[in-house]
Amino acid sequence: MSQVIKLQEEELQNLKSSQNQISQLTYGLGQLEVQKANLITQLGQTQTELNKLGKDLQEKYGEGSIDLETGELTLTEAPESTE
Repeated sequence: MSQVIKLQEEELQNLKSSQNQISQLTYGLGQLEVQKANLITQLGQTQTELNKLGKDLQEKYGEGSIDLETGELTLTEAPESTE
């Protein structure tokens, strides 16, 4: 026959507290994963918007590089004259 031992209240509370903490941390990790997935989606959308804007500017002005501090576009090739 098995012997049954009753744990002390402090021991039982420590076990319950640790188990509760594990549950909370696991839930928190799940929330972080959802946030991470949302951020990855937003990053992809922003990258797509940036690429489209870059293509639009390239079509309008020609190929070059933009100094984001000054707003100046330095063309790599002179645009063809339509005159």
